[in-house]
Amino acid sequence: MIFDFNGTVLDDVDVCVKAENRTIEHFKLPRGPLSKEEYLSIFTFPVKKYYENVGFDWTKNPYSEVGAYWFDWYRALREEYKVFDGVRDVLENSRKKGYRNILLSASSLVELKKQLEELQISDLFDEVLGIDNIYAGSKVDIALDWIKDKDPGDCVMIGDTLHDLETAKAMGVKCILVAKGHQAKEILIKNHDRVVDDIREVELP
Repeated sequence: MIFDFNGTVLDDVDVCVKAENRTIEHFKLPRGPLSKEEYLSIFTFPVKKYYENVGFDWTKNPYSEVGAYWFDWYRALREEYKVFDGVRDVLENSRKKGYRNILLSASSLVELKKQLEELQISDLFDEVLGIDNIYAGSKVDIALDWIKDKDPGDCVMIGDTLHDLETAKAMGVKCILVAKGHQAKEILIKNHDRVVDDIREVELP
């Protein structure tokens, strides 16, 4: 069972919106703050493209500078994010059915492991896969490297964005999207036929 982290395991959308609005204010973008609904409608991968949707101009503010400022606020607000209700039950049931739980994320691997320790769920994952910087590039390459010696038919990916669907398709594995994360449900169901409202609705084969 391959789980995305942010928006699937971790309930952090409100924190992301708060951090984004601090960033918009700091860099004096000629726009008002994002609502949660607007965030869900424009969020995308790669994250750099999402920032461009927000209105950032890289000729005025380097992407690395904007990303670092946002990340500082995200971490400052870490006491406000939490594990989604039902996630622990799903992970434990997965284990009981004989699955290995894999965490696959576009987050920094170091940061990811730190968050799992803080949330006290690191023991529920058999492998943790992430990237080596904080600017959230594509996780497809990580996924393809991991799957190369596995049987895709034995795997299911659970995510919350179209990037998770893209990653699952690249690996050749089934995908279930949970409409509680970083993209609006309307966007998900327009592109995929296996969308649930809560991770507890995921049926483990």
